[in-house]
Amino acid sequence: MKICNGFVTNSSSTSYVISCKNGITKESFMQAFGVHDESLLYDLYEKLYSTIVQTLKNIPQHEDIDAFLESIYINDDKDKEEIKRRYLNGETVFYGKLTDSGDYGGMIEAFYSHESLIVIGDDIYLNLRNSVY
Repeated sequence: MKICNGFVTNSSSTSYVISCKNGITKESFMQAFGVHDESLLYDLYEKLYSTIVQTLKNIPQHEDIDAFLESIYINDDKDKEEIKRRYLNGETVFYGKLTDSGDYGGMIEAFYSHESLIVIGDDIYLNLRNSVY
């Protein structure tokens, strides 16, 4: 038996992949979710958008996409194929990580570091799977 004294943490993080044909704007993001200015959920999705924009990184065009997706724990074959299709069709594909520490987005980041969310549309793709990297 092992006994641990002191501070113990059980943190979580979620990797995500996002692409948008016409650039990732707040308007395109809100439209993908069907959230309008008057919606009660507007502030929540605005914070999620802001957090994603602050944490995203561009996947370089010379990157081996298969190896890269595995490195950020995108393991579902359907997810891989969708991401690769968009990547190979010239869409700019970004990746990032949300953590339950909420460093960028407070409670909304902490919430989505424990939940999964997938949005697939013609103009936007967001894969926020419950995974750790």
